[in-house]
Amino acid sequence: MNLKNTLLIAVTFLSFAFAKAQEPTECKIMMSLFAEDAKAKDYESAYKQLGPLIEKCPNESAAIYQYGEKIYEYRLKKKIGNVDENVDGLIRMLKTEAEKFPDFVNVTKKVNEMVSVMYKYNLGAQQEQFDILHRNFKKDPANFTDPKIMITYFKLAEKQFVGGQLDLQTLFDIYDKLTSHIESLQDERSKVVADLLSKQETTKLTEKEEKTIGYQEANLRNYGIVMGSVNGTLGELADCDKLIPLYNAEFDANQTSKEWLSNVLVRLQKKDCTEAPLYIKSVKALHAINPSARTAYGLGNIATTTKEKFQYWDQAIELDIDADEKATIYYKKGNIYKSQSQFASARRAYLKSTALKPSFGQPYLKIADMTANSTGSCGANPFEKRAIYWVAARYAEKAGRVDPSLRSTANKYVASYNGAAPDKRFVFTNTHGYKSGDIITFNCWVGESVRIPTF
Repeated sequence: MNLKNTLLIAVTFLSFAFAKAQEPTECKIMMSLFAEDAKAKDYESAYKQLGPLIEKCPNESAAIYQYGEKIYEYRLKKKIGNVDENVDGLIRMLKTEAEKFPDFVNVTKKVNEMVSVMYKYNLGAQQEQFDILHRNFKKDPANFTDPKIMITYFKLAEKQFVGGQLDLQTLFDIYDKLTSHIESLQDERSKVVADLLSKQETTKLTEKEEKTIGYQEANLRNYGIVMGSVNGTLGELADCDKLIPLYNAEFDANQTSKEWLSNVLVRLQKKDCTEAPLYIKSVKALHAINPSARTAYGLGNIATTTKEKFQYWDQAIELDIDADEKATIYYKKGNIYKSQSQFASARRAYLKSTALKPSFGQPYLKIADMTANSTGSCGANPFEKRAIYWVAARYAEKAGRVDPSLRSTANKYVASYNGAAPDKRFVFTNTHGYKSGDIITFNCWVGESVRIPTF
């Protein structure tokens, strides 16, 4: 055979081999058909392919189990097939994703979801479920954001306490860390909403920004539900009438313990038990052995004069008390200024409070109330005096948007304020030259502007 023929045969053979190598394997074909049905949400067809695909090609792709998760969730939601089999299937999908494909999925979230499913359907030991969630929360709080998982975690903690596996202080510690985490998430989401609402006052939002507000408000509602559930669970155990006897019995033995006194103050301040004799003597005892921002705050709470209160609270702020308590201090200062009709000072204090804690809506309602009650001192003419209600409505609306727990109350205020503001007829018939779209600036303590609506 000459060299030319030999080369021709070799090239032909390599071309054939290359063509064969390019042909899709059976696993790739099965995966493609399965993924096509799953993407189209034809979960019944995809379900029939899932078992054979896992049996023949278990390591083909993480997508097998990601789609499998959706399939089993669909079957459980629609009550298709045997519940136990669907639950087992869902757990198998989540477990496989976490164990086999750690580079493609969020392992913490998948393990948390698996535990949540096990708890919901009463599978496995609750001690083990609690241990897993407790460990994941401490190790990876950044991925502990699912409201459903949070509720499961705290319910399991409560069961451990009732069963004697956790003492009350440990349950309180879990409560503190979890609620602090939730509040931090609420603040993040509320800041996004508040910033976009402020932007909306002068600029039309994009469709994406409108969707962002809706998405974050949904998050806030869900976190509000979690907070309500957690507080409801712990409510009877953590009320003042339960805490005070508990800590009173231990005070004499612990009155020189910095850690014990600090824990008592945190607990009593969170439940607003600050008028109890126990709170007063605990603050003084801790301040004597370890003066700090927290004790200065506590002494401000029990001070009997405004001057003394502000002196201690300002000291707490200077000593860098945490942001939540700093927000509370400014809110309390705002309330005092408001009660003294120092509205400009009150407004500044309230805005500092919400800047520190963006999910805190109550200061906005306070500003709205002050604004609505300033018609006598704000506005150069009758039209402007009524227009101030639009500013009040704006603050009330913001209160409900950043804090869903205030939504119902805030909406009532918004409706009331808008009802008192100039209506369509007043805008068109006023003798002061104002028309829709004009901007009115108030030179009183409010110091803001408002655009007359287009009716």
